[in-house]
Amino acid sequence: MGRVMRGRALTAAVVMVAGSLAATGVTGHGDAAEAATVNRTLLSDGFSGDRGDRPDGDVWAAADGRRSVAALDGEGRLALHSVLRTGETFPQAYGRAEARIKVWRRDGAWRALGVLDDEGRVPAGSVETLDSDRVDGDDFHTYTIDWTPTTLTWSLDGRKVLRFTRAEKGEPLMFVLNLASGGYYSNGMLVDWVTVRTPVQVDAAKWKAFTAYRAGQLVEYRKVVYRVREAHTSLPGWQPDLVPALFGKA
Repeated sequence: MGRVMRGRALTAAVVMVAGSLAATGVTGHGDAAEAATVNRTLLSDGFSGDRGDRPDGDVWAAADGRRSVAALDGEGRLALHSVLRTGETFPQAYGRAEARIKVWRRDGAWRALGVLDDEGRVPAGSVETLDSDRVDGDDFHTYTIDWTPTTLTWSLDGRKVLRFTRAEKGEPLMFVLNLASGGYYSNGMLVDWVTVRTPVQVDAAKWKAFTAYRAGQLVEYRKVVYRVREAHTSLPGWQPDLVPALFGKA
């Protein structure tokens, strides 16, 4: 209740201050917009749904053409017993795919979060092992793939473990939830969430005090881009990172 009341009080203050500043002629919309980089979400699945439901067929497909063995567990996770890939390919030149996964696996070139080309094949290229990626399957771990036109870099819980140099520069990619390890299969995989994002250039105004901002406007503050949630006129101390009622990260 206290948080709700503070939010209402802040909104009321915004309306009063905006009106008073408008009366004094302070109604600018900030500095001229400048190009800034934000991460645009291409895929985000938290696997919400009832126990036993199948994963979203518009997002996921069986990697080998057969019916996948996968179902939601009713607690926001996907229980997986076969290979599952994204239903679409991603042609963007740069991006990041991430998944929070619980699965037992040994060291090896395969990844719990893997890649295929746009024809469903393993891409051609060369592999460089950077560190061990062995996990025991008792806990969830975050698997990340950062891709560029020429390389893919895998990380495990923020630690780089594999670099792949692509033979075909910039070919589109599919992402795969993969149980196979050196010709063997684990007892199953639990997936908490999967996201795929790509960086894009947007026009964002520099934040400053005593400035009128409109809902939906992009504002940059300390190299982070925010989206204005509610029209208001800013005051000192109302920086985007301090007033989540007014700004959300873009």
